[in-house]
Amino acid sequence: MTQVANKIVARVVGAGKEYKAGDTVITALQASWVDLRSGELTLIIGPSGSGKTTLLSLLGCVIYPSFGEVWIDGVKVSEQNEKSLAQIRLKKIGFVFQKFNLIAPLTALENVMMPLILQGVSEKDARTKAAAALEKVGMGDRMKNLSNDLSGGQQQRVAIARALVTDPAMMLCDEPTASLDTKSVGIVMNELKLLATQGKAVAVVTHDTRLTPFADRIIYVVDGGISDKPIEDEIVRK
Repeated sequence: MTQVANKIVARVVGAGKEYKAGDTVITALQASWVDLRSGELTLIIGPSGSGKTTLLSLLGCVIYPSFGEVWIDGVKVSEQNEKSLAQIRLKKIGFVFQKFNLIAPLTALENVMMPLILQGVSEKDARTKAAAALEKVGMGDRMKNLSNDLSGGQQQRVAIARALVTDPAMMLCDEPTASLDTKSVGIVMNELKLLATQGKAVAVVTHDTRLTPFADRIIYVVDGGISDKPIEDEIVRK
């Protein structure tokens, strides 16, 4: 599947998230407006507890908004049941996590095959597509390695291949470089940047401003609010 350049893949329209603790209402994310477009790598930058992971969870259909609207590829999230959301996550969204979340007893190839098997793809076709995804991220020579036999950077590239193998319209990455050395950070971010240039909408949540050179666009999250201004500017204005 070829993604159309500059297409709006995900849209947050005045959406936010609140939690109730007794009589207290805690606002995890204020009303926010965000578009993620194909062909762009968007950084979502903010300190711990700022609301950036809540924003990512809304975009990833992991939680429902308390108010406002979230749309994924033209589908309104709040109108879908849990089963429908699971299908959206499986088919439309690729997730890349800080901890890699690879299954230790499986090889790199078998890890990448898993989303396809869950979709009902035959083992033969899943194996072929998984091998192609690993080749794309430069891990073709490590297909038979167990995850514990790979470096942190290599494991993250396998995780990217796993997120990529279903050809999702959007890639959501939660602190994907936090546990990597400087060399591996560059390799992983270049892989994600390449995916964006090939038509994916890529969003990377991070607190690491070293990643800014890779971004086409930067969203700052501070105190549960969205801004296009650097966090330091927000602090000064307060």
